[in-house]
Amino acid sequence: MSDRDDAGAALVQLRRRVGDHFDAAVARTPEAFACRPGCSRCCGVRFGVFSVEADRIAAALRELAARDPAQRERVRAQGRDPQHGACALLIDDRCSIYDERPLICRSHGLPVRSAGRVEVCPLNFVAHEPPAPSVLALDALNAPLSVLARMWDPGAPRVELAELAAAP
Repeated sequence: MSDRDDAGAALVQLRRRVGDHFDAAVARTPEAFACRPGCSRCCGVRFGVFSVEADRIAAALRELAARDPAQRERVRAQGRDPQHGACALLIDDRCSIYDERPLICRSHGLPVRSAGRVEVCPLNFVAHEPPAPSVLALDALNAPLSVLARMWDPGAPRVELAELAAAP
């Protein structure tokens, strides 16, 4: 197996672990989560991803073009519009490539610890603090992701989601 194959397999595993963490957090305190299909409060920014994720997103966008050309064109137009402030992949408050969304998007809604502080979506955990096992340590996500990025394509720059969205 090549480094790329190993990185791709490890990315799938890391995504699964974040999903399992999210599911366990919701099971622990279901009343504390306002997350639901159609909520896009977390999607109001543009950002970039490592190439290990960008390649999967590009493949998902090619699949979208084959399955729903009109929706793919909407994504493309948003990616090309510098005034579009939300994620270019967001269409009608839903991620157009949800199954291939980046790791950071998979963590949205969870309470996260970064730089010693716990941050929570203002819609979640309004009645009480999140239990410690529900808090996702962002370093535990970002450290392996950066290693996978170097395995996938050493020295490659981050790729803006808007750039991927705008691609022909």
